[in-house]
Amino acid sequence: MSKDKRVKTKSNLSSMQAINYAHEFKIADRAGGYIQDRQKNS
Repeated sequence: MSKDKRVKTKSNLSSMQAINYAHEFKIADRAGGYIQDRQKNS
């Protein structure tokens, strides 16, 4: 039973990391686009 609980916790953690990764990636993508726009204007 403890093994089942450990697997569930591990999958929950990895899905949480995936959400955080997607969020950070979106921010970095937006920042990159912002920098490109500034360079294009100047």
